[in-house]
Amino acid sequence: MKLTGAKKGKISEKISTAVASETPFRELASNFSKVARSALNEANTLEIEEITISLKRLPKKLDGFRLVHLSDIHHSPFTNLEHIENAVQIANDLSPDMFVLTGDYVSHETEYVEPVSEVMGRLESEFGTYACLGNHDHWTDAEAVTKSLRNHEIKVLINEGFRFTAKDVSFWLCGVDDYMLKQTDLKAALHGSFPDEMKMLLAHNPVIIRQAMKHDVDVMFSGHTHGGQVKIREKEKKILAHRRLTSGLHERKNTKIYITRGIGTVVLPVRYQCPPEISLITLTAEYP
Repeated sequence: MKLTGAKKGKISEKISTAVASETPFRELASNFSKVARSALNEANTLEIEEITISLKRLPKKLDGFRLVHLSDIHHSPFTNLEHIENAVQIANDLSPDMFVLTGDYVSHETEYVEPVSEVMGRLESEFGTYACLGNHDHWTDAEAVTKSLRNHEIKVLINEGFRFTAKDVSFWLCGVDDYMLKQTDLKAALHGSFPDEMKMLLAHNPVIIRQAMKHDVDVMFSGHTHGGQVKIREKEKKILAHRRLTSGLHERKNTKIYITRGIGTVVLPVRYQCPPEISLITLTAEYP
């Protein structure tokens, strides 16, 4: 059957319209593929964030005291040991005075506990490494995580604190157990501290900032949020649940809190516009 010019035109128009209608879907698929590749790659990157925190009650002799904050390591099928080893090597190269770790060292299975503890035990500084636990540590095996970290010379603080001394001066350093598991006891962690001394708190979940304010904590270090893990900056949307304090330095009355984006991932092995973070913190004395 032969087609007339008119019929040819109509068919050609239909084909053209069909192709045009498919174009946005092809572009969407292509963009999604690019984003997915980018998100998978970003999860294996590491970014150093340098932060200065000024504190009124920091002993003057500790002005310029440097610490590295690591959190949410999440050794698991999603976060391999090589990535964690790279983070530890970079952290050591920064030569801080002290390391603080704020929980979630593993996810899923207990087989990941000892390998990550051994790697974290390689952190080297003059004044040591101090840690608290996170919700994933409890969901895996909190007792095993605690024992393994301590076996590798990491001081795990579970609702407890002590008077940390350096350069002939001191402050109160404490850590609390995880909030989601209803294990947090800040009063116990602060027991023995003096009313007028500086207090530093390690707490996996930043939600306890209100408690910290009430108990006159000067500075608090937390993780848990992953900074959102996946961010669509144009609309400021995040894949993980919205949290007011997601990442970075914040202040509530006399309490300052720094929330790191962490090292690993959960749910999916991806990050987007929210790279893994090694936090280099410099404490400075706030003069009147």
